[in-house]
Amino acid sequence: MAASDNVFKILFGMQSLAFIAFIIYLSQDDHAVRPLSRLSNDCTCQDKHRQELHIKAVSHSINSTRSVNQTRGPLSNCSIYDVKSRPGVVMLTSTNLGFLDVTLNMLESIKRIGVCVNTTIVAEDQKCYHYLSKRAEDDPAVHVMLTNSGGTTEKEILRSQRRPYYALFNKRQEYILAFLERGYEVLFTDVDTFWFRDPFPYFEGNFDMSMIDPRSPYPNRTEKSHYCTGFAYFKPTDVSIKFVKAWIKSMKDDLKRGRLLADQDVMNHLLRQDKPVHVNVQPLDTNIFPWGPKFYDLLEKKANYSTVMMHAASIRGHAAKVAKFKSSNMWLVNCTVEELISREN
Repeated sequence: MAASDNVFKILFGMQSLAFIAFIIYLSQDDHAVRPLSRLSNDCTCQDKHRQELHIKAVSHSINSTRSVNQTRGPLSNCSIYDVKSRPGVVMLTSTNLGFLDVTLNMLESIKRIGVCVNTTIVAEDQKCYHYLSKRAEDDPAVHVMLTNSGGTTEKEILRSQRRPYYALFNKRQEYILAFLERGYEVLFTDVDTFWFRDPFPYFEGNFDMSMIDPRSPYPNRTEKSHYCTGFAYFKPTDVSIKFVKAWIKSMKDDLKRGRLLADQDVMNHLLRQDKPVHVNVQPLDTNIFPWGPKFYDLLEKKANYSTVMMHAASIRGHAAKVAKFKSSNMWLVNCTVEELISREN
């Protein structure tokens, strides 16, 4: 086995442990951690932090005799070689037990199209964490973390349960910031997405953030623009880091005033006001990145668009989402959540 492969595996382990510790404590700290490396506004990458990690990994590997598992991961079907071909990028998602089957459905769709990327899943409850961490064992692409910013219920949180519903979604900006401040590009995706093609080629170019805007004609940004946070790409520019910090602070300030607002509404208000800075948002074409109702409308019309990713937004509730996926042969999980858990016990 080549020494470089040993180095890469050890490096991944070190990064994963560092991120776990960082994310666990970041969400309990009102002060942002000083970034070790980031991109400038023109997206010119600085690799100082990654080089430091690489040097440490090389030093450690000299004395390491443990064999490295080169098999493909059970959740991703990716090898170390596959993942290392996409450096500096993290796919991030968060989930709880209530949406465990939907999470696995998304991962299976990604697996089937052969997309390999360093993936971090933040589990919001213990049962979800134990199941996913066991399934992801020895997977070089998938890393599972347990949140320490306050666990949620294991059941589905309904939109009508306003406080716990918003509280769950309003935590993920801390997770995103953790990676941005370490110089990583971040694709945050909700688990109720289904992937048909590799989306990463659509995130090339100079921009701060890239998202779907269902209210404006692509590719225009208008006063009516209302971006969706459920599938969003962040580049670690000074602008995006400053914006995400302000986004987090605004939600915390609202909470102190007794107001609990949706993260998406807060984000769009800041974007429209150019607060604290103007953010260069690259919109995604909703014909190939459709949200739920538009996807099924296009499907019914047999529109000739080569879909990249579908997000089941605006399809309310777990049962409705699963039913829609099944109606279009996009449900790839043959077990209920209860059956999945019982098989692991």
